[in-house]
Amino acid sequence: MIASRLDELVALAGALNADLAVVPDCPVAVGDGDGVVAAWSHAADFDRWRAGIAGGEPVPVVIVAVWPDSHRSATLVCTSAAEFARRLEWPFAAWYAALGAAAARCADGGAIVALVERPSPLDSAGWAPESGCADAVEALVRSLARSEGPRGVRVNAVTTPARLAPDRPIAPPPPLSTFPGRIDAEVADAVAMLIGSGTTGVTGAVVHADCGRSWR
Repeated sequence: MIASRLDELVALAGALNADLAVVPDCPVAVGDGDGVVAAWSHAADFDRWRAGIAGGEPVPVVIVAVWPDSHRSATLVCTSAAEFARRLEWPFAAWYAALGAAAARCADGGAIVALVERPSPLDSAGWAPESGCADAVEALVRSLARSEGPRGVRVNAVTTPARLAPDRPIAPPPPLSTFPGRIDAEVADAVAMLIGSGTTGVTGAVVHADCGRSWR
């Protein structure tokens, strides 16, 4: 498992009996007086980390989860360029590095699952950067499914709103009363399904482990 946050992900790794490799932290974006991001100094760190992970022994399954440590809902018009970069561009750079490392490390015939934080459409107000990042990661998953498929590697995604869900969802309520689900229960079960022997023909798919809150 490749991940960037420890508490929930340690529980997830335990539920899936997986080893944990931690992605370098995304730095807080530094902007100028107008809120414009000045530099991408973390790029070399990501490249070094990816090279180290990719150079290890091949493994049959790689689970990738890049989750920033802090979340704060804010309308798009009130979000500065620097804040937008911190919530979307920096995490997506980490996703890009981590999924590249996963593809290099995954053995022929193996499976990769991207575990993506995504607010459900009904609850997405205030989470535009996170929604945009999730869309971008899903595009990467489809691209990897195409490029890695010839060597038998399946690449899929599981989305979860577990850390982004409102305390009181607007109507209609989710079909399952366990919404938004737990990382080491509902979410882990969805990951286990995608890496199991019963889904050998499934690749490029996105499973919404949100207890039925997504309506798309």
